[in-house]
Amino acid sequence: MLSITKMATQDGTFTIYVDAKAVAWGLTTSAADDLIATLLRAPDFADVML
Repeated sequence: MLSITKMATQDGTFTIYVDAKAVAWGLTTSAADDLIATLLRAPDFADVML
């Protein structure tokens, strides 16, 4: 099962990790949330940690 993690950075942006691998960085909170929502619609993403 894959997991998605959203972590804040020191500059106020967010990085998205999938199974501890950074897949997107420098995102606003809205962009990060939209990406997570998109990933969750994929059948392989059942577990999310925010």
